Amino acid sequence: MRIETIETIERLFEVELAWDELYKSDPHAHVYLSSDFLCSVAIRVAGKFRILVAWSDDGRCVGLLPLIVTTRWSKPENCLVNVLDMLGHVFDSDYTGILCDPAHEPEVCRALAAEISRMPFARIILNYFSGPASRLEAFTGAFDSKTFGHKANEHLINEGQTNNLICPYVELPDTFDAYLAGLSANSRQKLRRLLRKLDSDPTLQIKKSRPETFTQDVTILSKLWYLKHAEQKGRKRATRLAELFKDVAMLGLANGMVYLAILWRDGKPIAAQANYIDRVRREALFHVAGRDDAVRDLSAGLMLQAHCIRWAIANRLKRYDFTVGNEPYKFSLGGVERRIVSAEVFTRSGTNIGDKLDQSSREDVLHLIRQLAGKGREVEARTAAGQAAATWPDLKLDGELSAISPD
Repeated sequence: MRIETIETIERLFEVELAWDELYKSDPHAHVYLSSDFLCSVAIRVAGKFRILVAWSDDGRCVGLLPLIVTTRWSKPENCLVNVLDMLGHVFDSDYTGILCDPAHEPEVCRALAAEISRMPFARIILNYFSGPASRLEAFTGAFDSKTFGHKANEHLINEGQTNNLICPYVELPDTFDAYLAGLSANSRQKLRRLLRKLDSDPTLQIKKSRPETFTQDVTILSKLWYLKHAEQKGRKRATRLAELFKDVAMLGLANGMVYLAILWRDGKPIAAQANYIDRVRREALFHVAGRDDAVRDLSAGLMLQAHCIRWAIANRLKRYDFTVGNEPYKFSLGGVERRIVSAEVFTRSGTNIGDKLDQSSREDVLHLIRQLAGKGREVEARTAAGQAAATWPDLKLDGELSAISPD
């Protein structure tokens, strides 16, 4: 088995067909590991991604692990370190993972770990890993225990009330009536009442986003999400996340991977929801939604969710995935519990393997040095500058950096 580390967009496009064949053969694949999704992400972080591809002796693609190189200041170790994160996760994917031919899973995981062990990094973050536990265990367990450690991570939000590693889903029947029949009497009656109102009330209308309305629609989605979450998350963080959702939704719409529906009342948008659509797996995956909380006489969010499930069944999809979080409403809509895992691998030293910085992180390192210097953290800035000079002997620190040049 041979591991290839891909760092250019051109090479990604060359292996796309083999990637798609692997995607079809892996029963645990999901849309966030598809070539359509990850190639689009890679374009936005050119020069920082590392997609590891496992090739069998007969030239087949039997494994794929998408990573991105990030750079951080480590307070415990008082130095710069590189962290390998999952490529899709930095672009708001709900799931991450390793694509793998099931017949070669142990060998692929061992080979990927061996290749990564030679890279300069201090941590690998494997959060929201969707796939069999055996796959993640085979990967993390393949790192030399003398040099590396690994641990599980938890993701509890809403003061511990919501576990984001529980991801409910519904296996969809052939008809919406059959779906309703599987719900409790209370849920069934509530959805029927909401959908009757939607279908009969001329002031209510759900519109699917189309190319001519993409920009307008993602702006509506972003704004509705922000209005609902700004106070809870803080305005600065909510603004950043709202812009990310806007970018992600636009990308998915352009690729034909996102179904975005907006509920209008009297010509005003009151709720919006974006779902990823996986045509290979025939799945809809809930991604993000927003609603106007000033509307109190209508369960707008639930109405839109019911519409999206009805739409998925009408389009012959076989699964509706509510994705991360065990919120009660997901189970009232027929959700069945599924658990995913989060983990990380770390060097026991806390520093990069080989004590050198990743070659692709040069610009990020310079940015962090400027930040440290600008905040008056001269000792840390000098340390970082020394690390940079050790990795790139030709590096010239000019302008505001000249005062903290290591020489």
